[in-house]
Amino acid sequence: MLKPYNIADVAFQLDQEIGQEGRNSQVFIAHDPQLNARLVIKKVPKAGLDSATFFSESGHVYASKHSNVVPIHYACQDQDHIYLAMPYYANGSLKKLMEHGFLTVRQIVVISTQFLSGLHHIHSKKLVHFDLKPDNILISERGEALLADFGLAKSLGLNGLAEQDMFYGKMVPPEVFQQAAYDQRYDIYQVGLILFRMCVGDVEFYSQYNSHIVNGNFDRHAFKHAVINRQFPNTSNDVFPEHIPDSLIKVIRTCLQEVGLRYKSAIDIVNDLASIEGELLDWRYSQNGPGRRWIKKVDDMTYSLDLDENRTSIAKKLKDGGQERRIKDYCTDALNRQSTKRFLREH
Repeated sequence: MLKPYNIADVAFQLDQEIGQEGRNSQVFIAHDPQLNARLVIKKVPKAGLDSATFFSESGHVYASKHSNVVPIHYACQDQDHIYLAMPYYANGSLKKLMEHGFLTVRQIVVISTQFLSGLHHIHSKKLVHFDLKPDNILISERGEALLADFGLAKSLGLNGLAEQDMFYGKMVPPEVFQQAAYDQRYDIYQVGLILFRMCVGDVEFYSQYNSHIVNGNFDRHAFKHAVINRQFPNTSNDVFPEHIPDSLIKVIRTCLQEVGLRYKSAIDIVNDLASIEGELLDWRYSQNGPGRRWIKKVDDMTYSLDLDENRTSIAKKLKDGGQERRIKDYCTDALNRQSTKRFLREH
């Protein structure tokens, strides 16, 4: 005689809903009275789900235990929904971090190598994530990046491919328009888009995406053409702020190549990111309307460079306890990109 599963009650109170970019579920901050803990609960409607896939996400995460993958505490269900309980990270997501300002190159490299470590692990389990984006990278209390949300994850079949018919439209690779099954290089393309967004900012990313909206309607044909022909995103040199190293731009472009020319694994991206070094790592970049600013402190000296919309520049240095002084060679009426990059490398 088969022994039936024990069924027990789980109680939690859903509090604040957490907004996400592109949603097929709801995510709440919740309180679990049994654990007296603050959790995050993902609420997924059963409608449209095959019964065999109700707990597929929790199964994928359980199979992918890793220090850079968000764990699942438990999964449960009621008549209409399944619920996945996860740790609450007060620092929020990478997207939230990006909303507070541009990241330094050092931050981009560190965060990327961390979540790529988690991605390499799930790829080793023959999974494709299919939904990589800044919303789905969470930042722990220690400031480490963890990969989250396995709602669209699929296992590779015997042919080394996984089928998927649900996509986050802003971050689809070109093969979506050309085939019905994909391998782990689908995720590699989305890594490239995340890196791109970290470097140029979401204002630029959404501006490029929204250029395909005409008279309030999204031109899917034009967007498809742009993705297939690698016109979206536009990764030309002048799109990137001058402190972004050429080596990082090359990593992004390789991720966004047609599928056969992309990185073959997440660890290959990590290796190239780890080699990025030099004076450009720690510049803090900001925009104020058309004006732009870089600032960096080296030991007891603070350097800054301001550019207006006409590229009129003011470069300064300030020693702790001293008086701010202009750096005359870089205070001009038209500081070009090459000279801007030279200043950023020299200071």
